[in-house]
Amino acid sequence: MQRRFSKLIIKLVMAVTCLGLVSALMVQPAAAVASWPVLRVGDSGPNVTTMQYLLRHRGYSLTVDGAFGTGTDTVVKQFQTANGLTADGIVGANTWSKLVVTLDVGANNNAVRGLQVQLNKYGYNLTVDGAFGTGTQNAVNDFKAKRYLGGGSTVGATTWQELTGGTTGGGGTRAQLAATIRDSSRIGLATSHPSGVLDNATPRQNIVDTANGGAARRSSYGTAPGGTVFLDTRMLNGMITLSSSWSYYVTSIAGASHSATSRHYDGVAVDVGSINGSLVSSSNPYQSAFRSKCASLGATEVLGPGDSGHSGHIHCAWPRP
Repeated sequence: MQRRFSKLIIKLVMAVTCLGLVSALMVQPAAAVASWPVLRVGDSGPNVTTMQYLLRHRGYSLTVDGAFGTGTDTVVKQFQTANGLTADGIVGANTWSKLVVTLDVGANNNAVRGLQVQLNKYGYNLTVDGAFGTGTQNAVNDFKAKRYLGGGSTVGATTWQELTGGTTGGGGTRAQLAATIRDSSRIGLATSHPSGVLDNATPRQNIVDTANGGAARRSSYGTAPGGTVFLDTRMLNGMITLSSSWSYYVTSIAGASHSATSRHYDGVAVDVGSINGSLVSSSNPYQSAFRSKCASLGATEVLGPGDSGHSGHIHCAWPRP
């Protein structure tokens, strides 16, 4: 009798243990890690910026501008050759695996800058300063927790893969980014131009056309050249990141008439007419921080109150691709 009772207790303990394991697995499912992105000449955006920072960390000299041009292509091929890879200039899984480095709290280098650029894709609003301090640590911990990635604050190959290959928080395709902007309650998109001209090149239509997989139309009056242009993903990502700190209203993207050499016509510039419900002016309490954030996100032409022709709006433009 006692032996049968003991066996029964053992079976009950095993059953409870199994249920506990099943429950734990249900609470914390394994995450399917995203695929490494594939980059090549002509691409642009945060993944290219991160790749450039990682190449600089590896000792290569190149401009970090988020644009995969001929200069970056040359350096990528040099890196591939040095690491026994096919020197085709295409940055896929094999190249990423050789390029990324393991990072942790206390690191201070270009690789950390690349990490911070990636985290900002997901709305963490970090200063890209290369210092792996408390702010970056908190962002890493939060990102990894949401994706069920272990390993504490350490950023290894799996975390890099999830960061660069993820499609949420502004890291997707041009169409996905535009769809995020189109559906955002924090980004207003004008349906006419300040000039009053009505055409199919308004900010709203530019974003709708891009979300549908097409090019954005340019206006055909004044200095505007007409035709179409693909909106730059660096700008789209920047617009999404800005919306995590402010709600704002866009008055121009690729349309309207600007100076003859305007970057608007290249699909890399956005004009903002109000921030958090306040019209842009020299007394707007948000305009200074907004302009600084644009610059930290890679915009190299940031104009606003105090600059000729920009008293009523902020102009943020990224480098031409």
